[in-house]
Amino acid sequence: MEMEEEYQRAVALRLESVRTRVAAAAANRQHRIRIVGVSKTHPPEKVAAAILEGMTEIGENRVQEAAEKKPLVERLLAAKGFDPDRVRWHMVGRLQSNKAGKAAALFDVIQSVDSVKLARRLDAAANELGKLLEVLIEVNCSGEATKGGIDPAGLEELALEAVSLNNTRLSGLMTVGPLTVDHPRIQASFETLGSLKESLERSHPGLTGGWELSMGMSDDFELAVAAGATMLRLGTVIFGPRSV
Repeated sequence: MEMEEEYQRAVALRLESVRTRVAAAAANRQHRIRIVGVSKTHPPEKVAAAILEGMTEIGENRVQEAAEKKPLVERLLAAKGFDPDRVRWHMVGRLQSNKAGKAAALFDVIQSVDSVKLARRLDAAANELGKLLEVLIEVNCSGEATKGGIDPAGLEELALEAVSLNNTRLSGLMTVGPLTVDHPRIQASFETLGSLKESLERSHPGLTGGWELSMGMSDDFELAVAAGATMLRLGTVIFGPRSV
């Protein structure tokens, strides 16, 4: 109990700081910015503490870790009288198509769709589960070989395929900024994602209405906000240093 209270206090302070920084970075933006708390390697007690402080969108990078952690978090929340169904779970890491079924069962949102094959597998899995699964297309805007995501040249084909599916709903684009201290380069990567969305809308009017732009992590989220992010994926600034 003492540890849970410590987690609660620490997370509350970090969240207050993050929200202040986001508000300052978004001073001239009219749209709402959603924050997904990425809890990779952090214990369920810390995740539950964040949820109780209002962080009701939680991201995980690995299917197996989420499968183990999610039920523990839900039990902790239920013990506090908090409805676990209020939490939306996001898959934010790379996803192999052979894990599509498990991911569709665990998550409400898959942010890392990067191929037609994966989109179709998720749709089929969602159909079997009788659910509508929200998906985002991950785009490699930095050109780094180590990054996941579809090449921008393939985005239009994948987006048109994704919107034609029945049990998934395409709700936006996602990217990971380049690993560098070169802020203009990071900013350019984020601005590319916004430009790609605009290009799709010009080619297919009405296609991208209401779409999210998911970009920005703990080290670069203020740059992402300046570039028009509507969704941030924040780990360390909310949960502290990773456990491993």
